[in-house]
Amino acid sequence: MDRLPEEPLQAAVPRLVALAEAEPGREACGLVVALPGRPPEPWPFANAAPDPSRRFELAPRDLLTALTRLDELGGALLAIYHSHLSGGPGLSAADLDAALAGGQPLWPGVAQLVVALEQGRAVAVRCHRWAGASFEGRDLWRAPGGACVRDPPP
Repeated sequence: MDRLPEEPLQAAVPRLVALAEAEPGREACGLVVALPGRPPEPWPFANAAPDPSRRFELAPRDLLTALTRLDELGGALLAIYHSHLSGGPGLSAADLDAALAGGQPLWPGVAQLVVALEQGRAVAVRCHRWAGASFEGRDLWRAPGGACVRDPPP
């Protein structure tokens, strides 16, 4: 995998790519967590959205269970991840609607990661961090020789 400038979440990229490619017909989703003494790791969730091929949703009960477990283990929530089946690694209007409340992030300090797929294969992983007024994205990985030229419509 071709790596771009260092970012702590990059340690999770190979697993995120594998999880997204394992579900080419639905948006893969979950959390990226850091446990003491270990590199960041994805905790996959079942996509609870009514149409998981078009959006993702973390079931509240699953989320509460995971956050309780994370707290018990002394870990930290680093990111919420999901995949796009096509259209690029940018945050879609639906993604922004789910990530914001009153123009502010629901999860302050927690990144939004998007794994972009094209024809079932990962082409990019982008990390979106809140920058005071909007999310700013930075690619963590791009497929060798591939270009990710599209983003979902805003």
